[in-house]
Parts: sequence; C-alpha cells; structure tokens
Amino acid sequence: MPHAPCPIPDFTRVILVRHAQSSYNAQKRYQGSCDDSVLTDKGRSDAYQTGVALRDVRIDAVYTSPLRRVQQTVVEILRGMKVEKPVFTSAHLKEIDMPAWQGLTYKYVQEHFAADYRCWKERPHEFQMIPQVERQSRSAICVQQQCFPVLDLYDRADQFWQEILPLHTGKTILIVSHSGTIRALISTAIAIKSEQYHVLQQSNCGISILNFSTLKHQQPQLEAMNITTHLSEVLPKLKDGKQGLRLLLVPATDTNPHLINQLAERLQAVPIDFSLNSDLESSQHTTEQLLKYHPKTVQIQVLHQYFPQILQQKFSSQRATISSNETDSTHFITGLIVACPSIIQNLLRQVLDTSPECLQLIPDTLSVIYYPLKSLTPVLQAMNINNS
Repeated sequence: MPHAPCPIPDFTRVILVRHAQSSYNAQKRYQGSCDDSVLTDKGRSDAYQTGVALRDVRIDAVYTSPLRRVQQTVVEILRGMKVEKPVFTSAHLKEIDMPAWQGLTYKYVQEHFAADYRCWKERPHEFQMIPQVERQSRSAICVQQQCFPVLDLYDRADQFWQEILPLHTGKTILIVSHSGTIRALISTAIAIKSEQYHVLQQSNCGISILNFSTLKHQQPQLEAMNITTHLSEVLPKLKDGKQGLRLLLVPATDTNPHLINQLAERLQAVPIDFSLNSDLESSQHTTEQLLKYHPKTVQIQVLHQYFPQILQQKFSSQRATISSNETDSTHFITGLIVACPSIIQNLLRQVLDTSPECLQLIPDTLSVIYYPLKSLTPVLQAMNINNS
C-alpha cells in the first residue's frame, strides 16, 4: 500500500483506482465503453480488499465512471473502507470508446484487424476507428464517422481535471475508473504524450496517487503508480506469454535498513537473474541486503560515473539473450538496478518522456519497468512500491 498521509494544505491529492476484475477481463475481451461487463467473484473480493487498504485514508469526495463494472467496484471499496460517501458520476471517466472491437477477444482482434492492431500498439495517437454507419432516411448513402479513440480520451481527461480540481483544493479525492482512462488522467496531469499511451500499466484494483500543487507554477507530481501489494501481489502481474526484460529499480539512500530488509523479504520469491549497482557505499550495502536470499544472482558493480553507459550495454546484451530464446514464449529476464536516486529518476523519466519534476521518487521503494521483446515501448509496471 502506498504512503497515504493526510495531504498538506498546498496540495490536492488524487487517488486513482482501476475497477476490479470483470467478466470481460477474465474472458480476455475488449471492453471499451460498452456496459455488458460486470465484476467476477474475484473482482468483488479484490475491490473489498482495496477498500480495506484505503481504510485509514480520509476521502473528501468520490468520482466514478457510470459503467457497471466501476459502480460495482466502488460499492465494494466503500464497504471495505467502512464509510459512506456521496459518489459523483462523470461521463468523462468512461473507458476509451472502441465500438468496433468491444466484445471481441484480444486474439480475434490481433488476427482479423492486424493492421489496425499494429497501429493501436505502435502509434496510438494515430489510431482511428469508425464507430458507426449512419444511413440517411431516404437514401442508401453511408456516412462513416471516424474517431481517434486515444486523442478523444485525452481530451476527456483534460476536461475532467479542469472541471473537478477547482472544487476540491487542498482535499483528497478518490477516482475509480478504467485502465485507459486512468492512463489518460495520469498522462495529461504530468505531460506524458498520447504517443506514450501504452507506457503505463494499470492492473485491476491498482492504486495510483497524483499530487496537484495549489501554488502557481508548480507541476503535478506522480507519487505512486499501479500499487497492487494490497492484493498479495509481490509485483504487478505480466500478461500471459510475455517475453522481455524486467528491471527492478531501487534508489539507494542507506537511510532506512529496516525498509530495505522488508523489501528483501518481499523479493525473496522473485527470480533475479542479475544485479547492477554503482560503487557508492549506499548502493553496495543496499544491494547486499536485497540479495541475501539470492546467492546465485550475478552481481555487477560499476563506477558511479559510468553507470548509465554500462546499464545501456547490459540492457542491449540481455535483450539479445532473450531474442536468442524467442521460441520460449514465456522467457524473460529480471534484473535488479540499485543506484542513487538521480539515476533511478532519470531512468523513469526516459521511459515516460516527461519532466523529472513530475516524478516523486520515494526512498527505499521499488519501481518496475518492463521492456517487451517485440515492442519499442517500455512499460512502467509500478512506481514507488513500499512495504507499509
């Protein structure tokens, strides 16, 4: 569970939660803005646990999507929190509109809409979809109305922030919505381009936190992203059949050995193939503590000033290793990266292509970046996982 103190008066805190597992999630179908999907039994249980995790957080207002899977999630979250709150529904918080794919399985879309799917994954800001065919009442002329789903979603997210934030200055609001919508909300808040739409993972019931300064000329900050530890997940899950390189990033400060020991215990069951740390004393000590349950992990120590270059070389060599095992549909490599906070923050900034001032890196936490083998777009799976 991410840090959740009461917000200081100079900030408006926004907690974002994706809805719990739905029937379409379980069936691996595209949902979009259709309302046919409802929560599974697992979804209801996970939503309740999310409420339990948020029980000590004072929430001043709740905003949700109007779609059933979100409404059902909110009921369970509030039940877990043991509070009653007025819930405000906003059409801006609906999921991305994907009318041509809604209800279809992921596999069917990949096979029957191959070119469109490739555009969706590689150039989401250019992705177009024809939502409907309208016929004039007295003719057979078809009018095809094209839309840009991702761009439209970003416009909705912008409108939501403009309308809602002025109403809750210095307060804490809870937003329960959808994967695509939360990505757009975070992206528009901290200036991640629509080209990077797929860079943020959003798991069912994943918790993210944004802080909006009430002072002029200060950028919003992302404090936590896609935290799922309250669901007994050590790390956010990868989708089935993924290949690639996963990096576990830990900023070394050597200020709280207790938290590092807790993190080591959390990572005990996670296979770690290699570690890379700088020669700074704090990085060395943190690495030793984190790997005390991983005696076979290959450890590499690098001079601090050469760390970025060596990391890039290691990154390229590991991707080449994975490529040579391409017949293994589930092969991926996990590396532990321990370095000073500035290096870790720069890695996150490069992935998100945003200003470092927009990222609030918390000491003694864990962030996870996944580099898919067959994609040029890395994925931030989580940021600032802690042990509270």
